Amino acid sequence: MAAVIVIAAAAAVPTTGFASVPRNAAARDGKAGPRVIIDTDLSRWWDDASTIGLANVLHQRGKMRILGIVSNVPNTMAVAAIDAIDTAYGHGDIPLGAVAGSEADTFQHGYTDELVRRLPNSVRDRHDVPNAVALYRRLLARQPDHSVTIVSVGGYTNLAGLLASKRGQGSALDGRALAGKKVKRLVQMDGIFPGGGPAFTNQKIDLESASAVVGGEGWPTPMAWVDGLGGIQTKVGGGLCAEAPDHPMRIVYEVLFACGPPGDGNWDAPALLYAIGDLQGAFTEEGQGGAAVINSQGGFSWEMSSSRPSDVYVHVADQPTLNARIDELLAVG
Repeated sequence: MAAVIVIAAAAAVPTTGFASVPRNAAARDGKAGPRVIIDTDLSRWWDDASTIGLANVLHQRGKMRILGIVSNVPNTMAVAAIDAIDTAYGHGDIPLGAVAGSEADTFQHGYTDELVRRLPNSVRDRHDVPNAVALYRRLLARQPDHSVTIVSVGGYTNLAGLLASKRGQGSALDGRALAGKKVKRLVQMDGIFPGGGPAFTNQKIDLESASAVVGGEGWPTPMAWVDGLGGIQTKVGGGLCAEAPDHPMRIVYEVLFACGPPGDGNWDAPALLYAIGDLQGAFTEEGQGGAAVINSQGGFSWEMSSSRPSDVYVHVADQPTLNARIDELLAVG
């Protein structure tokens, strides 16, 4: 895959129904809010699509700055679907990257093809974007030291690939050194802490890469784990079918839940809101002095005896406020 950054050109926004969020000066100057790279398994689950929708709204409002979005599942159309969402919100220029091995196309497409069919987009498939690790390296190299928050809401393939990457592709540093120099914090959605359990979905996507990020030398910056407990009760999006039929969040909701009640929780949107400090009172940080470890079941547990003093796991403290905030942002159109 090409090692140069290919940036999706903005396509025309639909002229009927859904209209992109109005632009403002804070978003145009690109200097507002935390600098964020989103690493997502968007393809078949509601929470990934909703997180990209929320991120676009918050980016436009100057609450965060999306540096790029990378897919971590081998669905060749995933990046096209992400581009379709971004373009609908007026952000078709956000850089995108596809996970290594996307050409295998072995991951379920879910709602991705429907988004691409119904919304304008300029990325056709994974051939139109760079490898995710190459994009990571180029984006990180351009940022101030310790300034980037990575919000990872899926598999670990790209993160492990970044750590293992060699010098070049925009930086004279190897991957571990580059991440340690440029990343402020990795916010990972995964696990059930502190007790732990077997490997859950995000680990299962790529167990070897999950072990590379958590085991051995581990990730070189502080990590916050937004675990699965909060997502169970984060049932959001029930009002979306009252929105225009070409609203990107409505399209996904309609495909997944046929405009009935939310059929699944939302684990990823809380991770994004926590990562950018959008609802500080809605979350608690726990486990200080400990870290996530791979347990005997092959999943994650929290071990209090750790050499990682800055790691925490995150629980929801105010579920009604969290749900209301997500619903508010999802309905923006």
